[in-house]
Amino acid sequence: MWLAVLLGCTNPSATSCDVLVRTGGLIPTEQACREEVSRISKTLAENGMYVRAQCYKIGKGEST
Repeated sequence: MWLAVLLGCTNPSATSCDVLVRTGGLIPTEQACREEVSRISKTLAENGMYVRAQCYKIGKGEST
């Protein structure tokens, strides 16, 4: 299972950032997670935010 996490900033200053975590549950595959963060990142960027996104594996194994 995968957890989608995004860092969204309203300007390049780190003081303007918020961590956004998908609250709708874990995502079953890495590919689905990457698609989800890509879609959300694009929307946030279109609204003027600076975005960094990552998927983390929850459970056995290491995060990517």
